[in-house]
Amino acid sequence: MLQLGPLSDLISVFGPFVIPVLLFVCGFVGYLILVLLGRADLGNGGQ
Repeated sequence: MLQLGPLSDLISVFGPFVIPVLLFVCGFVGYLILVLLGRADLGNGGQ
């Protein structure tokens, strides 16, 4: 089996469905950061 460090421990505890959940959470956090930057007017050079 692949040795992925803490990720392999998570998989052994929660099962393989934890991988798409982690990907979704990371994508959602990235989306929120982009939305907040857009609202703060930092995403388009502050003009």
